[in-house]
Amino acid sequence: MNAMAELQRGLNRAWHTVSEGWTQLRDRAANAITRFNPVNREGEVESAEDVGVLRGARWSVLAADVQDKGEELVVRLEVPGMESDDFDIAVVDDTLLVRGEKRLQREQTEGDYHIRECAYGAFQRAVPLPIAVDQDKAKARYKRGILSISLPKASHARRRRIEVGS
Repeated sequence: MNAMAELQRGLNRAWHTVSEGWTQLRDRAANAITRFNPVNREGEVESAEDVGVLRGARWSVLAADVQDKGEELVVRLEVPGMESDDFDIAVVDDTLLVRGEKRLQREQTEGDYHIRECAYGAFQRAVPLPIAVDQDKAKARYKRGILSISLPKASHARRRRIEVGS
């Protein structure tokens, strides 16, 4: 086989690997990709920090895990850089909605950024739930960048063993 054909095969394999990686990343992160709106509710910029935030990322990944623990679902959401009272959490139909606002906390007033990959502003993340839950008994906690939400299953959604008589 000549060198040109060998080079072509190598390039094809490399392209396939990159393409497959991007496809897997897109498929796994499709629901987690979240838009951050860095302006106030009226769409106006209020401060110099708002202007700085506008130059940053508008999209970020808020990764979630949904675990079935028998009697409840536990949703873990990675949301670093916030406080526990920054969240508004609700269940609508079979979807967990997590809203919040991640604010830029700049500790220094001098200097400028060369890279701005962190997203700031208001966001909403929808996490589909595989089963009905009792939202009135839900509990949430936020610790070290992880928002954990325990959602007891609705009584009609819990698995029950049915005994078979003879």
